[in-house]
Amino acid sequence: MRKILFGIVGPSGSGKSTYVAYARKKTGFGEIISTTTRSPRKGEVNGKDYHFVSQEEFKNIDMIEVDEYSGQFYGTAQKDLDNAYLQSDCAFMVITYEGAQSLQKLFKERHLDIDVITVFVHTPIEELEKRMIHRGDDMDKIKERIENIKKRKEYDNLYKTDYVFQADIGLSLEETCQQFTNFINKIGGKL
Repeated sequence: MRKILFGIVGPSGSGKSTYVAYARKKTGFGEIISTTTRSPRKGEVNGKDYHFVSQEEFKNIDMIEVDEYSGQFYGTAQKDLDNAYLQSDCAFMVITYEGAQSLQKLFKERHLDIDVITVFVHTPIEELEKRMIHRGDDMDKIKERIENIKKRKEYDNLYKTDYVFQADIGLSLEETCQQFTNFINKIGGKL
């Protein structure tokens, strides 16, 4: 049976991690947690949001894909891929668009029965800034992230992904998370 990896793509602050955490509880899908060399943000938990490691540790992990973002490295460890499908044939991964493309290519090269379905989480850039401020990010870091989003042309990815989830910023967080979960279930029903 083919497995599905929902590659959740979008700029920093778009809600990717929050939506995935909620949807996992409701669906029972697995998750591939990325490894990164960046420091944890306020409220992030090692092993839940990311595996936070030093540059040296990162070099010694068996990575199947690596991407650089804002001067930090992010990657997918082979062991995390293996563990993601222990409970379900579907898994989530918060990842860059380029990372999702790398995984798709790798899975084909290795003849793995995993389909990568990319979903762009679309949130207006003004809302991203508000969310970063709300979560307590440093203003200089916020400015840097917004500039990086523009420089990397991250919003262009919404035209490249398989699906686009338009977050309704007028809804409560719980309602938006449920809306995301319904959206994923609808996609899964089409496959």
